[in-house]
Amino acid sequence: MPGSPSGAVNPGHGPTNESLDIISQDMKTLVKKIQDLRHLGIEDSKIALPKICVVGDQSTGKSSLIEGMSEIQVPRSAGTCTRCPMEINLSESDANQPWTCRIIISRKYMFDGNRKIKLPKKTHPLGPWIEQDQEDEPFMTLTQRDQLQEAIKWAQLAILNPSRPQLEYVPGQNQGTDPQYYQVKFSPNIVRLDISAPGFPNLSFYDLPGVISQAEFDEERYLVSLVENLVKDYISQDNCIVLLTLPMTDDATNSSAARLIRDIRGAKTRTLGVLTKPDRTQSGESFMQWMEILSGDKFALGHGYYVVRNNPNPAIDHHQAREEETEFFSSHPWSTDLVNHQGRFGTRQLQTALSCLLLEQIQGCLPRIIQQIDERADSINAELQTLPDPPEANITYILCQKLNHLKDEIRAHINGGSAKYPLQKIWGHTAMDFKRSLSKTRPTVQLLAQGDLKMLKVDQEEGDSDCEVTVHRAVKRKTPGDCNTPAPAPPVTAGTTNGQSKETGYVTAHFTQFDKPAKMFQWEEIREINEDSYRAGIPDQTDPKAIEIMNQMSVKHWDKPMLAFLGASHKLVLNMLMKQIDEVFRDYHQTSLYRELKLIIEKYLQKLRKDHLLHAQENYKIECHKPFTMATSALETATRAAYSYLWNRRHLARANKYIEMQGKYAADNPRREAEMKKLTDAELGPDMFAQEVKMMATTRGYYEIASSRFVDSICQSVHTKLFSKCREELITVIEKELGIFENNAMERCLELMAEDPERQRRRQNLLKEKEKITKAQEWLATAKKHDDDEMSDREDTIHRLMKAQAADEDGTFPDMDFRE
Repeated sequence: MPGSPSGAVNPGHGPTNESLDIISQDMKTLVKKIQDLRHLGIEDSKIALPKICVVGDQSTGKSSLIEGMSEIQVPRSAGTCTRCPMEINLSESDANQPWTCRIIISRKYMFDGNRKIKLPKKTHPLGPWIEQDQEDEPFMTLTQRDQLQEAIKWAQLAILNPSRPQLEYVPGQNQGTDPQYYQVKFSPNIVRLDISAPGFPNLSFYDLPGVISQAEFDEERYLVSLVENLVKDYISQDNCIVLLTLPMTDDATNSSAARLIRDIRGAKTRTLGVLTKPDRTQSGESFMQWMEILSGDKFALGHGYYVVRNNPNPAIDHHQAREEETEFFSSHPWSTDLVNHQGRFGTRQLQTALSCLLLEQIQGCLPRIIQQIDERADSINAELQTLPDPPEANITYILCQKLNHLKDEIRAHINGGSAKYPLQKIWGHTAMDFKRSLSKTRPTVQLLAQGDLKMLKVDQEEGDSDCEVTVHRAVKRKTPGDCNTPAPAPPVTAGTTNGQSKETGYVTAHFTQFDKPAKMFQWEEIREINEDSYRAGIPDQTDPKAIEIMNQMSVKHWDKPMLAFLGASHKLVLNMLMKQIDEVFRDYHQTSLYRELKLIIEKYLQKLRKDHLLHAQENYKIECHKPFTMATSALETATRAAYSYLWNRRHLARANKYIEMQGKYAADNPRREAEMKKLTDAELGPDMFAQEVKMMATTRGYYEIASSRFVDSICQSVHTKLFSKCREELITVIEKELGIFENNAMERCLELMAEDPERQRRRQNLLKEKEKITKAQEWLATAKKHDDDEMSDREDTIHRLMKAQAADEDGTFPDMDFRE
């Protein structure tokens, strides 16, 4: 039959019986391995363990099937037997051990009675049930089978009354407990049965609540979706083998459980169908449907179908029920028309098939499960590194040690001296840019004035002298704005941030707005300043007051680059300090200590910044209020250089304009520049702004001296008002503000280093999970060693069996699958 599992066996074949013993040993080891992992509580959305889940609609013979496979009797009273999942773990015990059943209540969900949810939503698929950490509570242990049915009933009642103590439902202690009352009608929490007995199959499966199509009352309509969502949650897992029960008394197309399986991608290929109640089906068209299903012609499932017949009378013991089942399938039409499917009739055949399926599933999944467990362990350990235990002993010493470490790191960064501590290097680039910004914004002058036209001797008509006076660029001309060197490079403009950036000459991004002269003087303006300030009795003399006014106008803009520089310096230190806080106190980010440290540092730097700005503003006001220097020699040198440059540039500008007004040479004619240089003062006429050129040179000379002094002063203040104070005072301020050396030092340190409740809960949860994962890893390592020791013995036995089978008279192999 297509899709059939390798589980049909020939009970009369000698080698096959021995091979069953081998598979039984594998099943004992592997099923026990998965059971132990599941009971550790490591299963979650990422680690899905192999399982068998029995699903079906209500009244499909599911309870009888469970009883047939597990040899137990489940409660049949209304309201309990199908109201919560039941996990049944069967394992074989030694021959001298009694039948034993441990009942455990496994709570993975908490009932929120205050949540008013009429219908489950995607965010809350189980309605008022909220997922929590799994808690397993032992209910009771039995050694008498006849006590199990009653014990299961009371265990399920305990599940259905989540707000009441579990002890009120334990048989022997449940006097006075109402067996007819239950707080909820369905629960996703699990009643777990661990049953062991000699000769038991090694099997583990879940009995899920029967899928319902409607609720008793309108206010309970959410139960229909709740049960569906619960069943979907189980059977949608890739490692789940689905056991679908279909009664042969109904039409297969009406099964709600089958519909759920069809709706879930991949579920059909993992499903094995179990047809129940074959003794109640009628011959004719209805029976032909089931023959087609068995043949795989209709409603095909990945693992095909089996047929079981269970006695509905719970008084009939398991042995008698199996004999009756064998006799039933020995009759017509099962042994005649359907003889080709005999390997799929009966509970024993189903148990064998499920054992082989589960074995194959476990063998295929176990390597990946081990890998997932190891990955989860690594993830937990990595997160725990960020959530260390708070110190309990000598906490004051630990805190002082951390503060000393912080102090050393701050000093190292402020002192600099290596690539590991780049603060001084970065700040040095910022200081150079500050100096560069003052150079770029130094005052300049318009070389030509309207009055220059009157002094130029040109052989033109009178009307030609009315042309506009502008500065025309001669060949290889350079901008007149830079006069600190004889041949300065033309100024460049600052870049923008919209993809049109140009080279600004700055290393950092703090000064890009300072890309051109802050003041453009006009010769007439300089003359007017001098005339306004004139007090001497001799005309055409430069008044010192005029020079002072021009000097003041030249430095007026210094406050803007100064503020940009100080802001960048303080931000650099703040970022460094915050980074050191993050690193030194990495383990305490969730404590009030970390939060207070950040506030103290921010507050301290705000005060430093305020004091520093007051000091810098005072320096700036001094420069603006009273230009002054005692560096007379340097001033004279700078003034001479400025005058020489300005005179030469103005001479060339006048010559260029003279030739242009004559109209002799075009701007691109190479002879034009040579002719410009030949022109003499006699030809051009006297410079009517000669005095103003000297005044401008004096101002430019003073600017060079004063700007250098101002840069030095402001940079030096960063060292004294910022770097030194942080290096020498900050830790003392922190200790004082924290109050860790007062009379209640121990209590204060404990208060500071206590983490927040959420962080503490997270660490506790991780520690619990780590304990489970560690146990799983240790157990798997032990089991792997045991498997390796037995591997060679199993291979030898399998090889011997296959040789014996090959020598068999009929020359055929049985249907047993020896795949690892």
